[in-house]
Amino acid sequence: MTSSNPILQKIQSGHAVSEQEIEILADELHRENPHITIDLLRRVYNHRKAQFVQFIKHILGIRNFGGLSWSRLLRRSTNSLRNTIIYRGGNFWFLDLLRNFILEKGDLQKRHLIESPFTMIHPEGIRGIFSPKEINEILHLTEKLLAA
Repeated sequence: MTSSNPILQKIQSGHAVSEQEIEILADELHRENPHITIDLLRRVYNHRKAQFVQFIKHILGIRNFGGLSWSRLLRRSTNSLRNTIIYRGGNFWFLDLLRNFILEKGDLQKRHLIESPFTMIHPEGIRGIFSPKEINEILHLTEKLLAA
């Protein structure tokens, strides 16, 4: 299709595409393979946040997810964060809970960190377990991951 589709050619050459072009491309691909959907791609690649164009770029070999599924990337990042944080009671459990929350919901807002299920580990949630500096590191990490 890349040899005959001007939108795919545009993506392949590194040019930006409009939302309208993305919709046209999605419709064309859906007509070719109606069983392939964005939800199916997200499940197959285990990357809940990727957009349609990201999958197209990945399939064309332009953008790689780094060989890591989103869940493995999240696991690797929280493990790395674990290694930089001094162990205190409950903080490793909190990081595991954080990772599972993000995997399940595909999203995280700052307010979630002081609500259930995080208050099950400490009544104040993240504030009761980590220092302000560590909280900022965790928030920075989660923002980066959710933007990926």
